[in-house]
Amino acid sequence: MGDIQYDVESEQQAFELLERYLSGQGLPEKITFNGWPSLTIRLTGEKFNKSLTPSVMKGFVEMQSQINKSYALAKYGTPDVRRLTKEELDALEIEVTVEQGSSLVEINIDGFLSKLTHELVGKMNATEIVFTVLGAAVIWGGVTVFKRFLDNRKDTRLAEIAKEGDKEHLRAMQVMTQEETKRLQIISEMVAQKPLLDNMDRMSYDAKTTMVKSFVRSDTAEIDGVTIDSETAKELVTNARRRSVEMRIDGVYRIEEVNNTDPECFKVKVRRVDSDQRLTCVVQDIFLDESGNKEALQRAEWERKPVHLSINAKHVDGDIKSAVILYVKDVDTKPE
Repeated sequence: MGDIQYDVESEQQAFELLERYLSGQGLPEKITFNGWPSLTIRLTGEKFNKSLTPSVMKGFVEMQSQINKSYALAKYGTPDVRRLTKEELDALEIEVTVEQGSSLVEINIDGFLSKLTHELVGKMNATEIVFTVLGAAVIWGGVTVFKRFLDNRKDTRLAEIAKEGDKEHLRAMQVMTQEETKRLQIISEMVAQKPLLDNMDRMSYDAKTTMVKSFVRSDTAEIDGVTIDSETAKELVTNARRRSVEMRIDGVYRIEEVNNTDPECFKVKVRRVDSDQRLTCVVQDIFLDESGNKEALQRAEWERKPVHLSINAKHVDGDIKSAVILYVKDVDTKPE
């Protein structure tokens, strides 16, 4: 794509650019956002006239918290917001605007996208930055990802509910258009390709869970033509589990020790090249069963050469509690 700069004015344009990148085509060297993303939610109810209740504000506070963690992850490789300065936190603040005469709420994330763009300079090339920032815009400010969350929760609850009669209310909820359903494949490929976006997607899921939970206090909440009443909102978030307790920490690592003395558990001590972070990882059984993977880890230790690892970790505020290696690749074939 020969354009040096490109104005993104709609979600459709954002997905067209993401699809171009995923199909191996070029992207503009720089993008600007013009009127999008801006997530709009209309709330109705006795207390929702030009104002928001504290319970509803909790949803936006959680969204802000997860956005702050996303930025900390992009900057430091860990979602620890304690490392962010006051100036950074001020710049990351989302803008929540309540339209005069109604409770039409607009959420603006321009500050976050701007800070993220600047932070990625030097860590990625120009094309990767554009792709990552577009992905972040879709995840945090796009209606498709919000509807995907609603659709996911609907399907999950339908599978969990035992009584057929209790399912009718959920079945009646139509969420995604045909065009939006097509975009799900783009989202799946996008988060699979960029661990940072995968982690943002998990954080966004948790923020949306809290937000929909807050809609219980309204009569209805409308998001891009999808209306959720109080009963449906309550049903959708029942038994919802947090996803951001897990995160991908893929990168280039050195293997410092391979421990295969325990027949029940194959462990590897690794050190991340760009940060010197040390981890003890468990290697999943299915990974060991695949040809050459066990030998590749042992060879990387013996030859003292770095390898690219895909690691899924569980954490509390960025402190890694457990980590599992999903796959290993040579650095030559999978650059950092």
